[in-house]
Amino acid sequence: MRGLTILARDITQQKKSEDLLKQQNEELIKINSELDRFVYSASHDLRAPLMSVKGLLNMIRLDPEKDNTSHYLELIDRSIHKLDSFISDIINYSRNARMDVMPKQIDFSELIQESINSLKYMEGAEEVRSEVHINARVPFYSDYSRLLIIANNIIANTVRYRDTWKEDSYIRITVDIEKDNAIIVFQDNGIGIAEEYRDKIFKMFFRANADSKGSGLGLYIVKSAVEKTERRNQSSLQPRRRHSLHHQKFRT
Repeated sequence: MRGLTILARDITQQKKSEDLLKQQNEELIKINSELDRFVYSASHDLRAPLMSVKGLLNMIRLDPEKDNTSHYLELIDRSIHKLDSFISDIINYSRNARMDVMPKQIDFSELIQESINSLKYMEGAEEVRSEVHINARVPFYSDYSRLLIIANNIIANTVRYRDTWKEDSYIRITVDIEKDNAIIVFQDNGIGIAEEYRDKIFKMFFRANADSKGSGLGLYIVKSAVEKTERRNQSSLQPRRRHSLHHQKFRT
């Protein structure tokens, strides 16, 4: 009597474990690479304003008549503001990396107003007019803290890179919420983003030019905040003259 025995083993769970391990290894490589670059760039960007302040204080000491003290103090204030802004970006970077995703119902009117209020003392903020249009047909659930980080960075960029030659600088924020989707659009009439830089602006410490006023972390943090919610959201960020954020709401 002849027979054929076939042994089969379900490797679905093994395959899932291997895929998860591969994903974790790729994430670890990315984190280590970003950490090396972060330490190198951050150490320079933290020291630069401090060395500037130190040099200006020395200039004040060496000025016998103290005629230029007011000017030096103004430059010191700018350096301190730059340092404070950079430290704030580092805090947001760390907060986004470490915090768990915490979904809650979002009141966009409250969130956007909180963001605008937090930036009202930023240099040039009074020159930018804000328009907010919210069309919320249904409740929307997402991570409030990360949406606030996103709004803060994009609105701050609008102020920082406004076109000072224009009489009317504005940012227009539109939120359109439907059954399963939310489209959040930040649009301004600032100096814009050159075509050749649009695939680079979300990279860590990228600056379009040497005179850039930002830390080079802002849009990287925006991208990271969006990616952090991708496990439960379908999100995309489209860099054009406007920033468009498409969110699929959390399942409740």
